[in-house]
Amino acid sequence: MGACGGGRPRPPGSAPIPTTCLKTRIHAMRSHVLSLTFQFTAIACFIVSANPAKAQDTPSSISREGDVTLTKLSLPTYPPLARQARIAGDVKIQVLIRRDGSVASAVAVSGHPMLKPTALASAQNSTFECRRCTEDITSYSLTYTFGFNNDSNCSLKRSRSAKCLYLWSCGDWRRVYHDLPSPSITQSQGHITILTGSVCWES
Repeated sequence: MGACGGGRPRPPGSAPIPTTCLKTRIHAMRSHVLSLTFQFTAIACFIVSANPAKAQDTPSSISREGDVTLTKLSLPTYPPLARQARIAGDVKIQVLIRRDGSVASAVAVSGHPMLKPTALASAQNSTFECRRCTEDITSYSLTYTFGFNNDSNCSLKRSRSAKCLYLWSCGDWRRVYHDLPSPSITQSQGHITILTGSVCWES
């Protein structure tokens, strides 16, 4: 290596490096790269072999198994603006239930944006019973169905002014709005249905 300069930088204008020196340096670099490759491969194999054992020792904290029952439903309301716009449909809520039946968290997975908040609030404030739940948290799905029934009372009424006195034919017929009763709510396991009457508009 002394004749080859020991790998030190050569000053400008010096004689070219002999071919044997170049081959020696290339061989040394290849050996070094190969050694590093073997080291990284050994480390990667160790990590891969260690991960399965770790996954077996640490089970998932969220389970989709277990017998979850909705014991007390927080009654949802039909959003007034959604009712006026005649918006209906399903809202799916994913609820995470603790072993004691309380709600750890809830998220609206799908549904109309005007219907999601009331369904989400209902799920968050409801209580559940979690039987045979082996994990601390159990995932549970709820579906809220919003719709309309045909019980709306939109009747016609004659609107009279003071100048009409008692003339029966005087005045205009107008459709009047009657206060709607509270929505009817039915419940089955994992499914809540909210039906309300249509809004009557004065015409």
